[in-house]
Amino acid sequence: MLLHLFWNLIAFVLALSILITVHEYGHFVAARLLKVKVERFSIGFGPVLWSWRDSNDTEYVISAVLFGGYVKLFNTQKKIASCNEERNQSFDCKRIWKKSVIVVSGPMFNFLFSIVLYALVFMIGVPIYKPIIHSVIPNSIVAQSHVPSGVEIKSINNILTRDWDAVRLEILNSIGKEKIIISATPINSTHIQTYTINLSRNWFNKSTNNNDPIITLGILPFNTHVSPILSGIQPDSAAQRAGLKIGDKIISIDDQLIHNWESFITIIKNNPEKTFKIIVERKNKILNFSLTPDKKYLIPSDKAEGVIGVFPKITCIPKKHHTIHQYRLYPAILEACKKTWKLICLTTNTLFKLVTGDIRITHLSGPIAIAQGAGASAQSGVIYYLMFLSLISINLGIINLLPFPTLDGGHLFFFIIEKIKGKSISKETQSFGYIIGSIILTFMMCLAIFNDISRLW
Repeated sequence: MLLHLFWNLIAFVLALSILITVHEYGHFVAARLLKVKVERFSIGFGPVLWSWRDSNDTEYVISAVLFGGYVKLFNTQKKIASCNEERNQSFDCKRIWKKSVIVVSGPMFNFLFSIVLYALVFMIGVPIYKPIIHSVIPNSIVAQSHVPSGVEIKSINNILTRDWDAVRLEILNSIGKEKIIISATPINSTHIQTYTINLSRNWFNKSTNNNDPIITLGILPFNTHVSPILSGIQPDSAAQRAGLKIGDKIISIDDQLIHNWESFITIIKNNPEKTFKIIVERKNKILNFSLTPDKKYLIPSDKAEGVIGVFPKITCIPKKHHTIHQYRLYPAILEACKKTWKLICLTTNTLFKLVTGDIRITHLSGPIAIAQGAGASAQSGVIYYLMFLSLISINLGIINLLPFPTLDGGHLFFFIIEKIKGKSISKETQSFGYIIGSIILTFMMCLAIFNDISRLW
């Protein structure tokens, strides 16, 4: 457990350090090109661990606390300029368009870094998993539209979907819409069948069990096929107290046959502290058990759900359903640009839907979830870690463009107002904006951490 936490922390700190360095380097490069003096380039905050000063009198610093960084620009509002040359190197003395370029260069470098990473990934080779439906969850949204299992999804809303990532992206883009059009073909067939999936406005918000829109719709992919066979049992759990063991196959619960894991665990979650009659198969023998799920309260809704402390068996995806897509340099760059643009659109669209309520704020993730993602992707291999870095880099760039005064977008917002008014914004107004922005960002961060902790419990 401790080793797992340590691995997540190392992967998270490494990712954060790389992305912050790239972001601040964007500000640094733009400032140098526009003849603004850079006093300090710092990775991290707090006590200085290492420093070096170049011929331009810029100090490069690595500090003890790596959760951040900054570029300190020369500013005559904070220091008295001794000559015209120093005033010409001051950030505040530059024209608005130059200051705007310097501010926006940080997020732009995050986007460029994403393109570089994805280009590298596409040249190395990307694992592609065909979007073949293994099974459909009974009574789910997709089941109501009679989508069969064993078919390959070819497109969603007329957008080609060659893998599960593309399917997931298009489903997320459809949140808030009234329907989804799925085109699918049986395996090894060219006959295309179209299915119309009718959606309620808050269909994605109704799922409290996972954030995967594919499973929320009721689709179980081949690469996430989960069998109703126990692969792990937590100590002192309801399952252990009932006498269940690793390797047991769940046959039925209260005389209801179980065909997949999702239907079994749904019954458990919806009935805390209710005693069930469980029939399992163990070493070719049929055994009966009484199982009473423990009660667990969901935060912050205070809704109770049942838990029994078990892990299912996950079946590996058949080799015939996946391949490796590899590109040469120029096609890889083109694919990387397309992928980065799609993720930028998806992220901004998701932020908008958080505001409109189409996506609940409980889906907001914080540093704990990011650390878990960093650790999991690093364990999966270099390719997955690079794709994780690219995704977080895009998120970092977009978040910094939000019009909060403490972020790059806030500075850009002030510059726009300054251009419209024809004069600088007063220090009092800026200070008030910084306070409000800090309060909002602190609240959002606390909420994200709260969501992370709630998922852990």
